[in-house]
Amino acid sequence: MYKLMIVEDELLMRVGIRSMLNWEDYGFCVTAEASNGKEALELALEKMPDLIITDIRMPVMDGLALIKQLSPSLKSCKFVILSNFDELDYVKNALKFGATDYLIKSEVNEQSLIQLLKNIREKLQSEQHQLNTFPYVSSNYSKSIRYLKDSFFEDIVSGFTHGNELLTKAEELHFRIQSDQLVVIKFIVNHYEKVKCKYIEKGEKLLRFSILNIMEEVIPSRWAKEIFVESSSEYWVVVNVRSDQDAHADLNKLIRKVLTSLKDFMNLSLTAGVSSICFGFVSLRKACQEAEFALKERFFTGESQILYVEEVRKSPGREDVEHLLSPQQEQHFMKICMSKNKEKVRQFLEEIYIRLKTVRADENSIRKQYITLLETMHAHLLNSTSRSKLSVTDKSPYEIVLNGEHWEDIHQNVLTYITTTFSASSQVTHELKYTDLAIDIINSYYAEDLSLQSVASQINVNPSYLSRLFKQEKQENFISYLTRVRIDHAKAYLLSKELKIYEIADKVGYHNYTYFSKIFKKNTGLTPEEYREQQHVHAIRK
Repeated sequence: MYKLMIVEDELLMRVGIRSMLNWEDYGFCVTAEASNGKEALELALEKMPDLIITDIRMPVMDGLALIKQLSPSLKSCKFVILSNFDELDYVKNALKFGATDYLIKSEVNEQSLIQLLKNIREKLQSEQHQLNTFPYVSSNYSKSIRYLKDSFFEDIVSGFTHGNELLTKAEELHFRIQSDQLVVIKFIVNHYEKVKCKYIEKGEKLLRFSILNIMEEVIPSRWAKEIFVESSSEYWVVVNVRSDQDAHADLNKLIRKVLTSLKDFMNLSLTAGVSSICFGFVSLRKACQEAEFALKERFFTGESQILYVEEVRKSPGREDVEHLLSPQQEQHFMKICMSKNKEKVRQFLEEIYIRLKTVRADENSIRKQYITLLETMHAHLLNSTSRSKLSVTDKSPYEIVLNGEHWEDIHQNVLTYITTTFSASSQVTHELKYTDLAIDIINSYYAEDLSLQSVASQINVNPSYLSRLFKQEKQENFISYLTRVRIDHAKAYLLSKELKIYEIADKVGYHNYTYFSKIFKKNTGLTPEEYREQQHVHAIRK
């Protein structure tokens, strides 16, 4: 039985997750709970859990800091983060620092947890099997100079080692590079998740070993170098460079040779981020930050690139774009979704792509924009009866956007997802009754100028025939159902005092305030003002 720990500052969320499953049925037992990272840190070191499900944002110590602190001590422990849609940067950093997976809070349910536990259990069992089969490999590796160098370099990058301690340690580990003119290159394997699938049986250690060997072999001996492994997908190469005019050309040739060799021998595509020349080991952390800064441009440029920090810095800055789409454009996109026109959605996405590129939107804004489009599509496709029958892909739309490494990949994958959803939705539509289709449209578009004629037109049926069907199957007529939906939504808005009555009327499809008040009183016996006051009094008495 594997040990599980839940870390979440919201009590209801924590209790909800704990109560959602009989964990032992899936090989896990809940051994500890904590309400913040600091409390979790102490408990985890005592309980030694195999899996920690943690919120990403908490008081005192957040989930990101918790993962960074616990990873060195709990090497076999798996971390799964809980996040909201607006926490993309936190999610990416958590995955980088060792989180195995993530869950979107609003999508946590029994099935998503069961699938998660199945995946985690398989990983834990596989790793345990490897340790049992080759115990000496783990032992020897942990004591090797390679491991010590990698750990030391990780401390340099994190800022845990500096000054005289850094110089002393470099000497103890017999660095092959001199504390002179240094350049740091960070290589990252493109589409790593796909690459990893090929090495499931043989293990990621073989992948790392192969990449390291090729790098060592193809970098000529005249280059003083050190190679460090950050993860199976990320590698650091530090080299001494000359100060003559040909230094940049030589460095470019060297990196090209590494990229070409890994492509030829292992069919791997890598991207390199290159720092400026730094002087001395004490400047290594700054050079590492430069290489990582250059690599951020990889999202925009695509794979198999060499990105120099000097060139990236010369480019104009990128902007945080909050609202790219106007209300009219959102309406246009909604209509495309309703019509399920694949060519129009392709054109619409292309316009979005060009506009984002023109305003030089930053990576976070771009990811948010695609998520917004996908949420809009799901909200305005036939949303109740039909969506429950849609099963387009194993991946959620959020995974498609969050895990995409390059903008072009995200764009194409989102387009594919939308058009595939259109096809699946069209198939489901044929299986639904006209009345179900009409109800879906009303529930989605009650705030617009709907009529029996407009809805009948959208589902290609005669209005009189739809009216008769509606009455027969739902025991009420079309207008009364539409009115009931609008009034129910108006009641929900009236519970809060944030909106004025005329604003609520407009939000539920009545653009004439007087008419709205008349309809509301006819259906509830109260005016909107009286209803709001009554609810307020009830709330106070409670």
